[in-house]
Amino acid sequence: MARKGQATTSDYLPFEELKKLFDGLHKDKLYKWEAYCKVSYCTAFRISDVRTTTWKDILHQSELIKMEQKTKKSRLITFNQEIIENIAQMYELVGSPDLSLPIIWNSHTGKAFSREYINRRLKYFRVRYQVKIQHFSTHTFRKTFARNTFEANGGTMKALSLIQKILNHKNPQTTLIYMGYVQDDINTIYNSLHF
Repeated sequence: MARKGQATTSDYLPFEELKKLFDGLHKDKLYKWEAYCKVSYCTAFRISDVRTTTWKDILHQSELIKMEQKTKKSRLITFNQEIIENIAQMYELVGSPDLSLPIIWNSHTGKAFSREYINRRLKYFRVRYQVKIQHFSTHTFRKTFARNTFEANGGTMKALSLIQKILNHKNPQTTLIYMGYVQDDINTIYNSLHF
């Protein structure tokens, strides 16, 4: 656990591991957490923006315009038909709550769970579902979106440029570092050492 003022480290989840997490949460009927993880992934929002997203913002919507809390920039998120239907299914599975409630809310207070609490739950889910990831936090879903989308689109410069814009990064190198590719290359150098 990161100490106050210390950056939280997060890794990305390969798609198979992401699917394992979704399936485990669904099987255990932890629908609220499944919805949180899916919305975090498909929007590539930071936790501050996921926590303020309500059911009204996304239910039966083909797009969402949101002002990012960190950058103060507006982002347009579009949802394809599969995502729209999945969100509607999640909404029903969590009991069709009041549309003004946040996606991930505490049933006792009606307010969004704290970042710290969500991170603790994610660490629990990592162990429970044997998800292969070292550093799992709320930011994992944003990194996972970037890396999986980049790879699904052939790892092209065009894909990199579009992901850079989605994440509001200043340059492609920042996005490559963010997605873990630079660290992967560094690890390859270290792994090539011999005595």
